[in-house]
Amino acid sequence: MGPKPNIIFLVVDTCRASTFHGLLEQGKIPNFESLLDGAVLYENATAAGPWTVPSHGSMFTGLYPSQHGTSADNPKFNPPNTPIAQILREEGYHTVGISANPWISPGFDFDKGFDRFKTAYDLFWGGAELGDIRNLSSRREQFRALTDRVTMVSSAKTIGNIAYEKFWAKRFDSGAKKITSDALSILKNTADGPQFLFLNYMEPHLDYEPPDDLARDELPGDVELEEARQLNQNPWKYIAGQESMSPQHFEILRSLYRAELRYLDTQIGRLLEELKQRNVMNNTCIVIAGDHGENIGDHGLMDHQYCLYQTLVHVPLAIRYPDTIAPRNVTDPVETKEIYGALCEIANTGSEDVENPLLKEEDRGNQVISEYPEPQPSMDALEERAGKLDDETHEYDRSLRAIRIGPWKLIEGSDGLTELYDLEEDPTETTPVCDTEQAERLHNLLVDELGELTDGMNKESNVDETTQGRLEDLGYI
Repeated sequence: MGPKPNIIFLVVDTCRASTFHGLLEQGKIPNFESLLDGAVLYENATAAGPWTVPSHGSMFTGLYPSQHGTSADNPKFNPPNTPIAQILREEGYHTVGISANPWISPGFDFDKGFDRFKTAYDLFWGGAELGDIRNLSSRREQFRALTDRVTMVSSAKTIGNIAYEKFWAKRFDSGAKKITSDALSILKNTADGPQFLFLNYMEPHLDYEPPDDLARDELPGDVELEEARQLNQNPWKYIAGQESMSPQHFEILRSLYRAELRYLDTQIGRLLEELKQRNVMNNTCIVIAGDHGENIGDHGLMDHQYCLYQTLVHVPLAIRYPDTIAPRNVTDPVETKEIYGALCEIANTGSEDVENPLLKEEDRGNQVISEYPEPQPSMDALEERAGKLDDETHEYDRSLRAIRIGPWKLIEGSDGLTELYDLEEDPTETTPVCDTEQAERLHNLLVDELGELTDGMNKESNVDETTQGRLEDLGYI
């Protein structure tokens, strides 16, 4: 058995497959295109959840959200099995994570198994973790704990991280440039031995603020950049009926969204260039995945909550390891949670009890499942942010799950919702189909896999003040 390959797991946060594949076909993301040359491209990949926390939990564990237990009611990552980073570390990998998303951070225990983990809000590695300090009840306790922490851990780095987050972190982009620079530093300076590098990029996430040149290139010809910059990008006001938006408004937002992906492509180019210069492309497995998609006016929604339509769960997925895995396009339905088994296989972990449907066709089933255990933000939080909600908006206060087999897709809710779609005839899920026999068949398969559907329970998640501020900036809470 030869040496273990380096592994780069690159998550494009909030990336809908239709937009990503469209830009590929138009030649507008050439660095992603270069990266995918020689890759296995999965054309029908489904995310386990429609937003960051449950989806990452599934990719890190190979489990569905209701099985790993990490979602809005319990965002701390404490799975019942061994997460992928820990498995790889035990196999001799140097494991490093860099994330632009505040949910995927040490504050929510997503650093399990990583030798080092850093967020895009940190300027330096090795500063003190301060989230728990902000939860202390009195200023005196906070000051004493902060003094102790800064004394124990590099004070200069900790103070530098605080200043960077407050004054500079969001000046240029959503963290892509910083994340890529940190990744390049890791690639250049890490000692010999296999490396596992996890990167979460947030560019396609609200707010859409791409560079001016790319924005102008994507905008409709009759729309000025300043007009586009002034559009409402607060999803909760729109969802709550406090802000009206026209089809043209959403066309403009989709243009900005595409421009964000094109900007991210430039940063991926920097990463690729370093891998080529180091002559390690052939011994490096690269996984690209969207954790979930995005609604940009689709289904009367913005952002990535409150539904399980294809706009949120159909995501890009590709694996590039050219000397070992033959490049091809796979049209079979697959799930992003299956990245877990694929990485175990690629790293030669010998985990015989872990299935690997992405790389072994014989392990591949014919069904894909997504879950939305509870609304995030809750209706109470949404009402606090956007004002009093009408009865129609309160209908989002439910758990959801969905299953797809072939063209048929069933979405069911804890409130009794049942929607059946034929995705071949109705790919945008506009008109539910009345077919009781088909719906019952899919429902029974869901019950066999996950049990009966119940409401998620919104518990207090004890989010520290600074992290809460970051999440509010991103529209999560």
